[in-house]
Amino acid sequence: MKSKILLVVPLALLALSIVASVGAAGPAWYAESQLVITGFIPIGPGQFDVPFEGVAGGPNIKEGTVVGVDHLVIDGAGVAHMNVSLTITDKDGDKISARETGLSVAGNSPSQRAFCNSSATIIDELGYPTTGKYIGLVGTEFRTEGFISDFSGVPPPHGYIHAKWYWKP
Repeated sequence: MKSKILLVVPLALLALSIVASVGAAGPAWYAESQLVITGFIPIGPGQFDVPFEGVAGGPNIKEGTVVGVDHLVIDGAGVAHMNVSLTITDKDGDKISARETGLSVAGNSPSQRAFCNSSATIIDELGYPTTGKYIGLVGTEFRTEGFISDFSGVPPPHGYIHAKWYWKP
């Protein structure tokens, strides 16, 4: 009888730890990136190309480098409509490309903007390839969160983009 009690107690504690960890877990994230804005090119009224580069990493992408551009449209209310194309190359040389859309709205200061209703879809298109271990993700959509800090369109342009991709349920 004593051995049965000794076995039941650890099993109960294990079950409790599994339930507690699942209940405490937030949305599973896929990757995050830290990017530097390298240009701010006017292409029409309220339209700009905003190239960027940086690094990406996380549980699913190891030591990645990122290059991309946001074909940005700013409407009359000052809301920026993002249309981003990017490619991440990981340490093994495999590539994952995405098209991200959403809004960028004013943040806590004039030089900060926050992503709103933004998502990224994995693509495999001319100029934006997805290869190797990521090819099975083509068509997968991620919810994205992030913000732009220290932004200035004054030459030389500068600013930082901080973004995180989450699996969509």
